[in-house]
Amino acid sequence: MTLTEALVTAARRYCKEHLTRWTRRYSAEHPGFNSPVYSLTDSDYDFLARYHVLAAILDDVEKLVGKTFPSLEACRETLFHIGLTARSLFTENDHPIAIAARQEEREHFVQYLQNLAPAALAQIAPLPYRRRLNEEESSIVRQQLLERWHYDGNHWAPLAANIPANTLFVAQSAMTQADRNAVTDYICQHAMPYLFEITADHSDAEITCRELDTNCYATVYCDENYNWLIYGSHESTLTFAGEQLLLFVRQLFAGREQELNKF
Repeated sequence: MTLTEALVTAARRYCKEHLTRWTRRYSAEHPGFNSPVYSLTDSDYDFLARYHVLAAILDDVEKLVGKTFPSLEACRETLFHIGLTARSLFTENDHPIAIAARQEEREHFVQYLQNLAPAALAQIAPLPYRRRLNEEESSIVRQQLLERWHYDGNHWAPLAANIPANTLFVAQSAMTQADRNAVTDYICQHAMPYLFEITADHSDAEITCRELDTNCYATVYCDENYNWLIYGSHESTLTFAGEQLLLFVRQLFAGREQELNKF
């Protein structure tokens, strides 16, 4: 990696690690959070603000993956700006505790990057390629999916109407780990090197084929040719589309045909 790539990677790692840390801590300290009678406490406002601002920062940092910069300091300044300004629908809570927690997380992120010298950057381990699509790119991909596969960003096969005929689905519970590995291997052998990952929350990204997650939900995978598609539904099914991909899946489930198109 170049120094600027290492700096962006370091920023991604920081966000991911702190998101995980806060989530684990919160889960341990607040086991009743999902109760229907639970009401938000000061601790909740603090955690939720930290979690959502880190997620917003990570989203914007991953838009820099693959981008070139004139200098390391130019890259660092761009990351500072992201850290201090990144926002989402979930970062607008005006509770005083939430405001203070968000600001503290922003400042910690910037301080971490300020202290990363070239020698430290040389030790940063790479992460799998994942580049968040910008709004224009996301719109183009989604329009292609609508025209080619009638996918409008909501429910798709097996429940949606107006689905192309060349699809089949499998219950996630019927997919073995060997099946999942075989699907990933097939895609890596026959698709373009980079895939699109299109999600219900619009965190659309470009990824490598090895990052394909068949145990997904409300997520579409395809490549820039749009001649195949994999869709994980909220109903715990995995839908395959495209003639060549269907041939492979039918071969994969030879002797287990009863699992095809069955909830």
